[in-house]
Amino acid sequence: MESMTGFGSCSEQNGCSWTWTLRSVNAKGLDIRCRYPQGYEELEQKIRDCLRSFFTRGSLSVSLDITVDPANQKPKINYAFLEELCALSQQLQQKFPNLRPAGIDGLINVPGVAELNAETAEDRSEMTALFLSSLEKAAESLKKSRLAEGAKIAICLNEQVDRIEQLVIAAKNHAAAQPQHIKEKLKEGLALLKEEKDLTEDRFMQEVTACMMRADVREELDRLAAHVHTARELFAEKGSIGRKLDFLCQEFNREANTLCSKSMDIELTRTGMALKTVIDQLREQIQNIE
Repeated sequence: MESMTGFGSCSEQNGCSWTWTLRSVNAKGLDIRCRYPQGYEELEQKIRDCLRSFFTRGSLSVSLDITVDPANQKPKINYAFLEELCALSQQLQQKFPNLRPAGIDGLINVPGVAELNAETAEDRSEMTALFLSSLEKAAESLKKSRLAEGAKIAICLNEQVDRIEQLVIAAKNHAAAQPQHIKEKLKEGLALLKEEKDLTEDRFMQEVTACMMRADVREELDRLAAHVHTARELFAEKGSIGRKLDFLCQEFNREANTLCSKSMDIELTRTGMALKTVIDQLREQIQNIE
């Protein structure tokens, strides 16, 4: 079982140092938000593809921080471009003699003349591979964090399902007292029906049948017991089970609501309300599961 909440990171260096930082919180689907230094936009799709291979749900914040050692920064001069600028400067000086001649400091500062650590396509490809390799390590770190958090949640979920099972057993015991309440309810109904002048046998049978159906909670209790079994099976599954558990909680809640509405016994009603409380707690915890 894996939580959607976690943290992972990875730091490495090769000519420069970089750190990947990954944070994950709850989300209905997989939402990836990326932050990286300017000039590395081509990494974004690769980041998304990498993380999709690890995770299916969660809101993921991904950041890449790169630090370059000034001692390793060496300027690279584009001499061909510089020569063109010098020739153009001489032409302009001849045409406009009153202009101040261009100095080397001005020409060096022209964009494209001098660059620090100018990367070739091969250099960029190599660094991209290194970045993605360390991103996978950061994703593995986040995965471990989410699994560890999921293991803690699993303990809580199992305790809540155990509690639901205990309450279902208690509800079955309280339901044994229903026949007496049904009998009393029928007496009340018959007394009211006797006051009607045109009471037919069909109408009488309809009222009795409706009363019996409203009072029979065996179907709801059987379904609740079946849902407990299904929950335990899902807990044992690997992979993404959060949506399945969320749907199961809706079914739990539906049966608990019907149980309370049918109850004619105060203790059964109290047990039904306790069931609803535990089911709400279960559903709240399940929102954290992938």
